[in-house]
Amino acid sequence: MTKEEIASKLALYAEQEMKVKLEQTKWRNTESSWSKSFASTKGDELQILSNIFGLDVTKELERLFKSATNGDGDERSKILTLHSSSLLAFLCFCNVREHSIKIDDTEYNEIMFEVKNDVIAASLGKPSNIDILLLGENRTKLLYLESKFTEYLKGDRVDLSPKRYEQFYTILSDNIELPFKASILQITHKPDKRHAKSYTTDEYCLNNGESTNEYLDGIKQAFSHLLGIVTGPAKTQAPGNEIYNLDLLENAKEIKFASIVFDCDQAKYDDYSKLYASVFKNKEEIKNAIKEVLHDRNVYHDNIIDKLTIVPELKSYQEVFATHPLPKKVRDFYSCVNESDIKF
Repeated sequence: MTKEEIASKLALYAEQEMKVKLEQTKWRNTESSWSKSFASTKGDELQILSNIFGLDVTKELERLFKSATNGDGDERSKILTLHSSSLLAFLCFCNVREHSIKIDDTEYNEIMFEVKNDVIAASLGKPSNIDILLLGENRTKLLYLESKFTEYLKGDRVDLSPKRYEQFYTILSDNIELPFKASILQITHKPDKRHAKSYTTDEYCLNNGESTNEYLDGIKQAFSHLLGIVTGPAKTQAPGNEIYNLDLLENAKEIKFASIVFDCDQAKYDDYSKLYASVFKNKEEIKNAIKEVLHDRNVYHDNIIDKLTIVPELKSYQEVFATHPLPKKVRDFYSCVNESDIKF
């Protein structure tokens, strides 16, 4: 399935089964031709989601909503979009305090959304925003999760900042065989407001040539998050995430990073799972590349990277939430696009 088909199925279910009012999604004040969102007015987004999915609006839920909508990508609008991974993550993980969640034999009973880490150096640009941070055993065990819903259904090259990433990818490709390359491509662009004719630019990117079909953006984001975790938390965090600081990471006994993906297309999920595992099975080589880059920038934390575990296998929402208590309306909504063998 395509993301457009997923969005259409979710919209049909929301309108016909849930009797919910929808509107066309707006991207930078331009209406999407295919994406729909829950209708709302500014400021009532959480109440709308509560009414639709039967959430109990507590002080804790309000705190989590503020953090979940405080990323650097207009999360407040995204969280109302039907096929949004932000919405999926929020609805599934927001009750962790009331119902602790067990993942890989560790129980987690606290959560933060959109924690921010500098990547190599704050001066190089925006921090990385990791979708989910779970905390367990009195905040001594940390699990970072990058959440995906429909993003992996379409692949493409991924533009990179050479100033920030070139050293890292050069070291990495010297030590492991990657199923893609970080290189400069000459990209042809269509005419736009500033250019009357087609024009070309040289772009540094992850690619397998111009016709790249693999979902490489998730790989790039995972690398950015790993570099960010070891660089350390940004000074400014989302409201409600004030406890996320360097002390939290330095005092932790265990730090893990993984990606969690909703299986809405079995074939494409399997393809992305294989690609992801083929890269992140090289755990020690990746950690060594991180060490080398951050040592050179004097922002390296031994006691963080030594505790860091990179999980090479994708987690699926279906697997993680198979027995975890979720509101029935949440399960029913996402079940209409579930392709996993595991019932959501």
